[in-house]
Amino acid sequence: MKISIPALCLFLMAGQIAGAQEEPLRQYIQTALAGNIALQQKELSYEKSLAALQEARGLFFPRLSVQARYSVARGGRTFDIPVGDLMNPVYQNLNELNRLVQVAYPDYPTIPEYPTIDNVQESFLRETEQETVVRLQMPVFNNAILYNHRIRQNLSEAEKISVDIYKRELVKETKVAYYNYAQAAQGVSILENALKLVQENLRTTQSLYRNNKVTLDVVYGAQAEVQEVEQQLAVAEKNEKVAQAYFNFLLNRDYQATIELPAGEGLEEIAATVDEARGLALRNREEFQQLNYYLSARDNQIQLDKGGILPQLNLQADYGVQGTNYALTNDSDFFMGSVVMSWNLFDHTRQAKVQQAKISKLELERQKAEAQQQVGLQAVSAYYELEAARKRISQARAEVEAAGQAFRLVDKKFAQGQANLVEYTNARTQMTNAEQSSSIAFYDYQAKLAVFERAAATYRFE
Repeated sequence: MKISIPALCLFLMAGQIAGAQEEPLRQYIQTALAGNIALQQKELSYEKSLAALQEARGLFFPRLSVQARYSVARGGRTFDIPVGDLMNPVYQNLNELNRLVQVAYPDYPTIPEYPTIDNVQESFLRETEQETVVRLQMPVFNNAILYNHRIRQNLSEAEKISVDIYKRELVKETKVAYYNYAQAAQGVSILENALKLVQENLRTTQSLYRNNKVTLDVVYGAQAEVQEVEQQLAVAEKNEKVAQAYFNFLLNRDYQATIELPAGEGLEEIAATVDEARGLALRNREEFQQLNYYLSARDNQIQLDKGGILPQLNLQADYGVQGTNYALTNDSDFFMGSVVMSWNLFDHTRQAKVQQAKISKLELERQKAEAQQQVGLQAVSAYYELEAARKRISQARAEVEAAGQAFRLVDKKFAQGQANLVEYTNARTQMTNAEQSSSIAFYDYQAKLAVFERAAATYRFE
């Protein structure tokens, strides 16, 4: 969907106006982004994905290792060497020849007789044996390493976007919590003013009673009204403390930390159509970038599973010493260089793995299509909610003006004894309710604006 340049400019200008009007809130948002514990957990997950990517990258480099083995063996299979059967007849002939020559030639030297020897039995396992090797391995061609690295890269980028998504959600939650606290604080202020009015009304009623101008039931009615407002004020103060604690929780601060309220009550106007708002959401939301990285990871997984039919080729060089004990002699050390190929020619499970990877990609594509519908619906709903909230502000302010004028007239009449307590109470209650409704409408609009900003992803991070 195309976004008109004027609409985009209006959104950016609106953001700048809001920044000027909400300087305390902007500072609180920066505090939340720096200190929120849940965001820190997301950032740790991203760092973990970077470590996994570094691990995958390390598979491209040579590996140097030392492998040592020292063995002690007893028993096992043996093999016979017929040394005695082969050499004893020879020795016997030599001994006979030596005797005959000595008889024929007296000056022939005396030669000791060759002994009779036994056959030899050797064990296949040496009693003691050691081998120590320094091994250098280097991958030359390995399809799994290549695509595993690409998958890890895709997942790392997706994890990074998860951090951005949570940041945008945290901004929205911080704004909503801020305006909820502001509304709760203003509600307390409205009821405090109402309490002053009813307390003044009670004093006036008591004075009238002392002068025999009203009966005692009117005094009791004024006292009941004071108690009712005090109860409402207690509830409002509780709501203010809860809102304060939640806002400070988002900022990872003390629950009772002071919160600076907004300076004015200006309204930020969003001059855009519902179609433009929906288009901004589909264009700016990070969720779609994240899904694109997940789709790339699925593509690489398919290629990884398909590449299982390809061979793996590695270079290997060994240098070490071996023998029955640790001794460096001329014939104990050795060097061996190898080219190692591994080729899985038949694997009946390969095609099933590829099919699973393809189905996973199709599922993700359906998920992306569903996300587009959901995001579009969120933007449209937030837009209309914002419009309705804006209209409620005008209606509530008009109601405050009318209720205030009505109360002032009734208050004068009551002070002059021309209006009864019921009329006074109704007028005061209507004014208080109108003020509360106006406060709720104003801050509800601000909260709805934060929700719309989240749905359309128009907040600009510094």
